[in-house]
Amino acid sequence: MNRRFELKDYYDLRFPSAPRVSPDGQWVAFSVAGSTRVKNETYSNLWLVQTNGSEPPHRLTRGETGDRAPAWSPDGRHLAFLSTRPHELDLSDDQGEDDDSRAEEPKTQVWVLDMKRGGEPRQVTRREEGVEAFDWSPDSTRIVFSSRDPGAEESQYLKSIRGEKEPKDRGPLVIGRTQHKHDLLGYLDDVRCHLFVAEVQSRNVTRLTSGPCDEGSPQWSPDGRWILFASNRTGDADNNLRTDLWLVSPDGTRTARLTRGDVDARGARWSPDSQEVVFVSSLEPENSYVLSYLMSVSLDDALKVDSLSDCVGEGFASIGGVVPDEVDGDPIGNARVYPEPEGRTPVRILTEGLDRPVVSEPGWASDGRILFLAGDRGQTRLGVTTQEGEASLVYPTDRMVSLDRGFDACGGVCVVVIDGPREGKNLYAIPDDPGGEAIQLTNFNREIFAACSTADQQRIQFTNSDGGVVEGLVVLPPGFNDAAGEAPLIVSIHGGPMSYDSPGFRFDHQYWAGLGYLVLMVNYRGSISYGEQFC
Repeated sequence: MNRRFELKDYYDLRFPSAPRVSPDGQWVAFSVAGSTRVKNETYSNLWLVQTNGSEPPHRLTRGETGDRAPAWSPDGRHLAFLSTRPHELDLSDDQGEDDDSRAEEPKTQVWVLDMKRGGEPRQVTRREEGVEAFDWSPDSTRIVFSSRDPGAEESQYLKSIRGEKEPKDRGPLVIGRTQHKHDLLGYLDDVRCHLFVAEVQSRNVTRLTSGPCDEGSPQWSPDGRWILFASNRTGDADNNLRTDLWLVSPDGTRTARLTRGDVDARGARWSPDSQEVVFVSSLEPENSYVLSYLMSVSLDDALKVDSLSDCVGEGFASIGGVVPDEVDGDPIGNARVYPEPEGRTPVRILTEGLDRPVVSEPGWASDGRILFLAGDRGQTRLGVTTQEGEASLVYPTDRMVSLDRGFDACGGVCVVVIDGPREGKNLYAIPDDPGGEAIQLTNFNREIFAACSTADQQRIQFTNSDGGVVEGLVVLPPGFNDAAGEAPLIVSIHGGPMSYDSPGFRFDHQYWAGLGYLVLMVNYRGSISYGEQFC
């Protein structure tokens, strides 16, 4: 009989994510995360596998580093990625980093693998504060990236609060922002994130943007004419969620605005013909309970901007902000006023008829339709929509598995990450016109799953006090059934509450189930994926 999961088993588990399909559709690069026993830290490396499943996955990088976000060059020759690995010894210090920063842990930088010749990855950037995101140019010779860019005084301040000094010897945290802290980032500061372009071969770097606002999520248009990026340029970014989409030419001489201050644009992607941009947003940016839709905006509707630095606050009748205490009336109703844009973005809503939230950036199928992931009744599923907004959810049909929130489609192939209670996360390849047979590409945890008894999950429903139906998931101890009598119960409540629990492998749930506990997850009212009214 198989044994139950023990705490030490966690260090043997591997979790694949972030698949990226090669331009010809024959290969997929992806990240695999694991944990170290001695240091008790996580790491991630890159792997490669053929999309036809004919051979087992091949490991590309090694070490206790953070290798992630793989991206193929458009010509398929190179694979760029982000990594926290130590710097190359021969890389010069002309990219915004000085000798003092060498004492700190390496920051995330852009590295490039030659997929034709092989060998070690080559470092392309060396930024003092690392790189947050990047994208290839269409000719595969340059990379645009976003990076925090401190000035001299800001650098000195950051060094005073970091490093190997004891906390009592460090400088004070100086915070003058409304948003003073953020998950995974810690305390916030005033250093801005800007865009830069690096020549891959020479590693020469050119600045694209500057000024008082952050610019991120850069993406080169397929025709090479524009670089798309996201930025909140209200001048009061801590007090609203008005992230707009902007354009800048690769030489920095032309700028334009795509959205008009009425969206919180996320996950933007160019169309293959560079004529439109598809992105995710709700119609009420600060209201997390309403649906997030897949939207499209045409480049023909872009507004010319003379200067990115001078347009902060432009296009708004009022910026809003925190209401002063002396204002009479309801203190809750007056707690905050959001920006009032002068115009509305001429968007097409592509998923309006679904009543389901879009939870991922989109991808383009070879037939011109658009793929996306959406939350559907406590499950993440793959959807497809036409340019006219004829949207439907198509995969998977099995209600007891769910997709991870990352997928990619290229060359007629779509690769998704399927999460199942008994199998964990694995990559599967399906035709980008969903409906064909899925091919399993990975099975990293087969040995540990073969040795341990995994707990099943089942869906339950009950009626609440208003007569509505509420759904939950129950993790069953191995061997448990209705005839087995009672068992102690652990209730695992998701936070947010604008989230949802879905089927899949969770080590903590499996551990408790192995000890004989039932584990209950409830998608209570306020949870997304059951429609806007339910949320």
